[in-house]
Amino acid sequence: MSSSDTTEPRQTPAEIQAEIDREQRQFAETLDALEEAARPGNIARRQIGKAKERGSRLVDEARALVLGGGAVRLDSRLVEPEEGSIVVKGDEEVITTYQSRGRLPPEAVVLAVGIGTVVAVGVVAWAVRRKRK
Repeated sequence: MSSSDTTEPRQTPAEIQAEIDREQRQFAETLDALEEAARPGNIARRQIGKAKERGSRLVDEARALVLGGGAVRLDSRLVEPEEGSIVVKGDEEVITTYQSRGRLPPEAVVLAVGIGTVVAVGVVAWAVRRKRK
């Protein structure tokens, strides 16, 4: 018999048990992370944060379009999650880059103040008229 004919175990039972224990700990940590991510309160918090972020982004873009000043969106891209992180559907992050257009011309400011005044007077007149009826 040559030495290649004999088979020796590659790992001792203690090493196998240690590997099993490591895998079980890692599995338990993964389950805990999934449980934390799947809690309704945490999901709601993430979704509210995303809605606020999207809303503020839309407001910035609308302001830039309406006023002709403010910021202009240059680029939007998805950010890949960190390796090993747990991603729930819809958890992508969008990074948007803006560039300032500069100051508003005085005519635009006067126009915006005028429109705001007309709207405020109209709302007050409507409220007074409604109260009289």
